[in-house]
Amino acid sequence: MTIAMPDILNRSLAEIAHSIADETQRAALYDALAQQRERWEPKINAFELRREDNPKDVAGPLNGLPITIKDQIAAAGWPRSFGCERTASKADGTNAGFVEQLIRLGVEVTGKTALPPNALDFQTFNQRRGSTNNPYHLDFTAGGSSGGGAAAVASGMSLLDIGADLAGSIRIPAAWCGVTSLTPTEGLWPNDGMLPNDQKLDHFARIGLIARNIEDLGWIWDCLASDARKQSESTRASQLSVWKPGSISPCDAITSAAWKDLPAQISGAKILITSDQMQDLFTPEVYRLFGEIMGHETGALIPWPIRFLMRLDRSATLHSPDFVAHVHVGYRRSKARLSHNIDRLKQWRQEALIRRAHIDAFILPVTGISAFKHMKPNTDRNGVRDYDHQFETHAGPLGYFDALTRFTVPITLLGWPVVTIPMGFDKNGLPMGMQLVGKPHSEKMLLELAERISIRSDNAIQHA
Repeated sequence: MTIAMPDILNRSLAEIAHSIADETQRAALYDALAQQRERWEPKINAFELRREDNPKDVAGPLNGLPITIKDQIAAAGWPRSFGCERTASKADGTNAGFVEQLIRLGVEVTGKTALPPNALDFQTFNQRRGSTNNPYHLDFTAGGSSGGGAAAVASGMSLLDIGADLAGSIRIPAAWCGVTSLTPTEGLWPNDGMLPNDQKLDHFARIGLIARNIEDLGWIWDCLASDARKQSESTRASQLSVWKPGSISPCDAITSAAWKDLPAQISGAKILITSDQMQDLFTPEVYRLFGEIMGHETGALIPWPIRFLMRLDRSATLHSPDFVAHVHVGYRRSKARLSHNIDRLKQWRQEALIRRAHIDAFILPVTGISAFKHMKPNTDRNGVRDYDHQFETHAGPLGYFDALTRFTVPITLLGWPVVTIPMGFDKNGLPMGMQLVGKPHSEKMLLELAERISIRSDNAIQHA
C-alpha cells in the first residue's frame, strides 16, 4: 500500500515546529492531520482516542506540535484503556513525567494510540476494537505492543508517538512499519505513568519515541537534552560491529538472506565495520535473568491467586521455554532469588562493557522473523495470551514469544540506548528493521551514527 501525504506533513519536525508559530500554518497542519486520519484510520485502526482541536495558546520551541501517546501512558485529561476490552472512563489528572517534559516544551497531545491488553502481546488487537493493520499491507500485523503508534506514524496520521518498551514493544512495531525509534539508556527518562495506580517497574521498562526518520528523532532529542548532552561525543571514525548470522541462527529464511552480506552493504562517512556473532548476548542465562526479574517485578502487580493459576498452565511454558517459562519462575516472588539475579545482572552488564570497549556501537536484527499475517492466539484469558504457532528458523522451530524476543531481550537486559533503522523490505513488501545499540548515555552519538549509515540500493535486503 502507498500512503500519500500532503506536502505539509512531509516536512521535518524542526521545519514544522518553526512554521506553526504562525497561527495560519498551525491551522493548516492540524487540518492536514485530520484529513489524513479520516482517510486512513478506518483502514489501519491505529487510535483509541483522537482530538482534532487546534490549540489557540502555544509555547516554544515546539509551538503546539501535535503528538500522540500510547494508551498506557498517562496524559492529563485523557483516560487510559491499557488496550483492555472495556473502554476507559476516568481521565488521568496528571501527566507521566516524560509527557510533562514534552508539554513544557510546547507539544499538544492529539491522540492515544492502540495497544493489546496490558501491552502483553506483539500484535495489537482486542475484541472490542479489532486489529491494528500494517500500513504496507492491511492483512499483516503492525506489531505490538506499540503497534498503534508505529502504524499512525508510518501512515502520516501522527508526526511523533510516545511509546513504551519492555521486550521489544517499540522496536518491533517500528521495524515492521518502516519507521524509526529511540529507546534511551535505562533510567535516563522517567518511566512513571505507564502502569495503574502510580506503580512502576525498577528495571527494563522504558518510555521511547517513534518518529518517521532519524532526523526527526535527533531534533527531538536535542530539544529534550541538556546542553551538555547535545554535543557529539567524538569526531573520529566510528567503530561499528555488525551481527553475523551463524549456520543455525534463529532467523527465518527472509531475515537470514537479508543479513548474510550486510557488513559489505553498509556504507557511511567515517564508519569502520567488523562482523561478530555476538554469542554472549544469546546465552540461556540472558533469557533466564530477563524473564525472572521481569516476572518478579510484574508479578507484584498481579494478585497471588491469579499468578498461581497462571503458573499451573503448563501449555504456555511448553510453547515458550525461553520467555514465558522464566517469567513464571519470577512469579514465585522469591526475594533471595531476585537479589541473586540483580547481582548477576550488574556483573553481566559490566562484562558486556568491557567486552565491547573497542567499539562504539553494534547492529543486530530487531527480530529474526519478518512481519506476518494477523494471527489469533489459541487461548486468551483477559489479554494473557498463549500461541501454539511455531516459526521455522535455521535454528529449528521456535514458539511465538521465543522467536519474537530472541534479539530484543538481550538489548533490554543491557539497558543501553537503541535506535531502530529501516533496512529495506521482505518478499511481501513489508519493512524490515535493525537495532543500532550504543553504550550507556551515548544517545547523541548513536543518532548521528544512524544518520550516517546508508544501505546500498542493490542490497539483497531489497530483494529477499
